Amino acid sequence: MVNVIFRPLSELPIIGVSELWNQSFEGYLVPAALPLDRFIGRTASEGLSLEHSLACYVDGEAAGLVMNGFREYGGRTLAWNGGTAIKPAFRGKGIGKALMLRNLQLYEELGVVQANLEAISQNANAIRLYESIGYKQIDRLLIQSTEQPIPDMDDTYEHPFQIALGMAAEAARLPFYSAGEVWQAGLTSLKDGESVAVFDGGEAAGYALYRRTFSPDGDLTGIVLYRAEVAPGRTDAKAVLAAALHEVWQPGETCRRSAFNIRASNTALAEVLAGMGLATTMEQVLMVREM
Repeated sequence: MVNVIFRPLSELPIIGVSELWNQSFEGYLVPAALPLDRFIGRTASEGLSLEHSLACYVDGEAAGLVMNGFREYGGRTLAWNGGTAIKPAFRGKGIGKALMLRNLQLYEELGVVQANLEAISQNANAIRLYESIGYKQIDRLLIQSTEQPIPDMDDTYEHPFQIALGMAAEAARLPFYSAGEVWQAGLTSLKDGESVAVFDGGEAAGYALYRRTFSPDGDLTGIVLYRAEVAPGRTDAKAVLAAALHEVWQPGETCRRSAFNIRASNTALAEVLAGMGLATTMEQVLMVREM
């Protein structure tokens, strides 16, 4: 039996945490290594807690880590696993499971009521591990993109709705907004994000959350859609979504357009995005564990 001990990441120098992250994700299904400045930026922007994240050690050597974020919604504490990985030399020895079990114990100590994570769909070993400790798959998440102009949509596109543009945080005022389980689509993660609200005769009909990126010269280089929802009970969901996405995609501009972690269960949105030419480049599974 391997003897594993744990330390909070806050006890390590930040460069040590960054190096452990990169070493632990070596050989991962997708590139996950980050330079120090981007690692620090991600930790801050996603609300990851070094104090309540863990490094694990075997025979005095750092073997892996888990990074956690925590948010309060309606008096409930939710946790997000923002990355779990084990160094290649320590894989296949049960260390990942020991780390995850200690992490669940940490969640219980902190009063977490629901724990969420995402795993790449092809990562069968990780999914099996998470299921073995009580996580359940509740949805698939689609990552999509296109470099092409959006078909059948230009500046002459017309629809019967009224549009209000704002910051992402303003979406919380809409009567049907709810936080949802996709951490990076949450308003706290989208501090520099923007929103499109769609109204029908003064009644809120839908919204979209997105982020734009620009070159140093101020040219638009990319648009990423994080979420788009329609008010419950509407029979014109696709029309509402198309109106919102016309504003999001800015059809007159030339740039890369992407959609990140779109819930496959949102079938109207998935169909609208496919019709706009966005191709799925990767899928994740959304997993939840009630504590």
